[in-house]
Amino acid sequence: MHRDQYLGNISPTTTSHTVRDFVVWLAENLGNPSLFTHEYTDRRSGTAWQCQGLKDACAKYQWSHKGVRGVLPGTNLESNNAALSALGNALHDSLSPANDPAAFTAAADVMKWGGVQAGNVRWLSINTDQLASLLKSTATAFTNGNLSDPLLLNKDLRFNAGMTKVYSLLVEDFIIYDSRVGAALGWIVAKYCEEKKLPGVPAEIAFPWAPSKEAPNAKSPKNRNPGRGAFCFPRLVAGPQHAHWNLKASWILAEVLALAGADGFAGPKTVAPLRRLEAALFMIGYDLPKYGSGMTETMTAPSNAPNSLEGGIECYTAVHRNQFYYHIDESGIRLEDGRYYPIAVINKMLTALWEVFGTAPFPLANSATKVRADEGPFGLGKAYYEACERKGNPPDSSALAATLQDIGVLTFTPGKKANWSINASEFSLVRVGSPIDITPLIKRELELREIL
Repeated sequence: MHRDQYLGNISPTTTSHTVRDFVVWLAENLGNPSLFTHEYTDRRSGTAWQCQGLKDACAKYQWSHKGVRGVLPGTNLESNNAALSALGNALHDSLSPANDPAAFTAAADVMKWGGVQAGNVRWLSINTDQLASLLKSTATAFTNGNLSDPLLLNKDLRFNAGMTKVYSLLVEDFIIYDSRVGAALGWIVAKYCEEKKLPGVPAEIAFPWAPSKEAPNAKSPKNRNPGRGAFCFPRLVAGPQHAHWNLKASWILAEVLALAGADGFAGPKTVAPLRRLEAALFMIGYDLPKYGSGMTETMTAPSNAPNSLEGGIECYTAVHRNQFYYHIDESGIRLEDGRYYPIAVINKMLTALWEVFGTAPFPLANSATKVRADEGPFGLGKAYYEACERKGNPPDSSALAATLQDIGVLTFTPGKKANWSINASEFSLVRVGSPIDITPLIKRELELREIL
């Protein structure tokens, strides 16, 4: 199915009138302040947030970024749009001509901007070879707009809350579809169904939703399920399903803006109307009312799904590319197989490496036999073993190293024996040998759970 078929612009027999009717309804109500009034409490700050319609939600957009590629840190829409523009330019430059290391760096920077580097940077790292070609071919498939494209049906397609941000910068009129935007889309569809007195949510506009990321033992979890009563929505699954709904949502919102006219969602010329509408949805979708009676149509990700949307964070070891999942809490990093790395052990290991290497690269060198026999070079394996008071298992440093790269503590350069190094920019290190403490980075990751 192509764009015009889905939107009902051609061949009426290929689709029902539902999508077209929804597009017209939303275009007519785009500026309706009372229909789209919303409020919630920001879990991180404890302050009340409210909006009187979509335009007001856009005006109250907020996302804090640390500054990227010459763009100063900021929080408002204009600042973030400038950051995305710089990141988009870097991505495009890395694809033509193809430059895999540059593509990795640009895509990783996008993940960092969006607060989704955990679970994504390691995947980019182990897939750097031919990454530029992969991004370009997938972006082309999205641009062609054919839901039956084999590439978009491939079960191994990497598409999640991180990759939607990357492709939004490579494909024209392609929104970021994360759990917040998906929640808001469903919230709007439920209002449409209610006004039209429909018996349920039509399959053509049943936008899937995903749960929010929460800090451990969150007292007041955010709700991203827009279901209420008979209006239920499927769960979002990483891969082709997520990609297809990202395309459909982009098509619908672009068509809504086209029908609404130039004044439908006008604003500063520096920010495109579609990006402004996406920003409004992002703000609204942070937390939805808990109706209690809303049912959910479930869709279970296959066991070989390329990324988990909830639970543990997906990661891969560097050498053997073994997949594993981890959790972060205030005391350290825990793997789903039971292995645990306390902050004190991690700090001791990193400080030992910092004292010896500073910002210079060091090897993994974590053979259990050689480390325990005090043979081989000093690297992650020996530093971890010593930090555990010579009681730990040296090979366990492989998963720890991958996790630490994921959250920005370490950097990895493939193709070299000494390919790990400490990312000093993440720490306030005065000199080589200064003690390292990852507590602020752990705290940052936990705070992101309150925002995302």
